[in-house]
Amino acid sequence: MKIIVDLRSMHHKLYSGVEYFAMSVIERLLSNNSSEKFTLFYNGFKKMEFDRFHFINSEYKQTRIPNRLLNLSMKILGWPKLENLVGQGDYPTATTVVMPNWNMVRLQASTKLVLVVHDLSAILMPQMFSLKSRLWYRFINIKKLIKRADRILAVSAHTKQSLIEELGVDSSKIKVGLLGVDQRRYHNDLEQNQLRMIRNKYQLPPKFVLFVGTIEPRKNLARVIEAMNFWPSDVNLILAGRAGWQANKIFKQIANAKPDIKRRITYLGYVHESDKPYLIKLARFLIWPSLYEGFGLPVLEAMAVGTPVITSSVSSMPEVIGDAGILVNPYQVEELGKAGVMLLTDAKAREIYVKKGLERARQFDWTKTSQILMELIKES
Repeated sequence: MKIIVDLRSMHHKLYSGVEYFAMSVIERLLSNNSSEKFTLFYNGFKKMEFDRFHFINSEYKQTRIPNRLLNLSMKILGWPKLENLVGQGDYPTATTVVMPNWNMVRLQASTKLVLVVHDLSAILMPQMFSLKSRLWYRFINIKKLIKRADRILAVSAHTKQSLIEELGVDSSKIKVGLLGVDQRRYHNDLEQNQLRMIRNKYQLPPKFVLFVGTIEPRKNLARVIEAMNFWPSDVNLILAGRAGWQANKIFKQIANAKPDIKRRITYLGYVHESDKPYLIKLARFLIWPSLYEGFGLPVLEAMAVGTPVITSSVSSMPEVIGDAGILVNPYQVEELGKAGVMLLTDAKAREIYVKKGLERARQFDWTKTSQILMELIKES
């Protein structure tokens, strides 16, 4: 069996949840299936070094076609097929293409497609995306791509149910593969020297609440800022993540906030993955009241390091957190504010959520996710 893994969605410098999923799962897919051969495909003029994918059973294939030209040719002409980009001539019948995220693609009819679906936000909440993003999703035709997929890995039961209810996808071709957490890096016993270094590096205040993720409307940060009115005056809010679509609205809200709120908010920008476990650990709690998520990886990462979590009672977040954190209506500022006050002032409640979170996080393992993905690859 020939297995092609499409890495084009990882061709970014600033990784988010989708890229971390791909990196973590593909690494384990390669290391735990040594009898299979994997071809890792990407397109771009710059040579990419995916350090975690260097295994004897994998090979890289790079093409250097301008992405706009490649996408237009696939869309309009139906050519080139991905298999032809990877090798010479036609591939054998037993070829499987794995796509960790959707993209523009054309495949031979005999090729099996295993598609990872993280969420349906582009379809269900298009108002949360820029015009450019909406046009891109329309261009690649998400619904057609899902229909073309022979097997689908959904990252949560919520995503699977959305595929069935919203798009009429046959449930028999979907398996749920929950995201995992790297317990080697995200754990409760992080080194004190490193924690001290991160506090000094980012000049963090003694008490702060953390949001980590892309700064965009879907993350519901406008209400988080309003909820600060309920918190004690010595508690700060730290925002960490790249600036996404309409981030300027959040920054404008901060600039126009009353002085007592404005001085207590700090935007760090994108934080490197190696710093994230320590940053999360130092926070009094993680606040993540997103309006829609396919999974919500930062929630899991926070539980793994022993940081309490406040998150949304909608979409996939209840499935991820169970009873190990506080679920709130993301549209109710007062709920956000009062939940924060409880974690800031009630030591016993905080201790309970820390313990439950650590236990909950141990149930999520990237190896399990990769095993489910491999099952989909091998299914006839």
